[in-house]
Amino acid sequence: MQIDTADSVLHKPTGERWLVAYVQNDRLAWCGWPEGTASLGDCELIETATDEKRVKLLQQMSQTDGARGRYARWRLGVREPVNGSTSHE
Repeated sequence: MQIDTADSVLHKPTGERWLVAYVQNDRLAWCGWPEGTASLGDCELIETATDEKRVKLLQQMSQTDGARGRYARWRLGVREPVNGSTSHE
């Protein structure tokens, strides 16, 4: 099973449980601060998110700046948020 946005993973080197922001190629980005990525191979899927939870997190991330926001807007097929809402292209 593939790891995707809003899934929960175990980061094996640290023993930490992470909420997944996104996966691109062999890198996994976690939710939280600071933004960062880890090797996908170092992460083990703990819980798969529902479609509803995944869309909700993507919508929340789409309102932010940085890599997570850009990824979420790309995934949702929307452009930059305007006045706190996201407009479809």
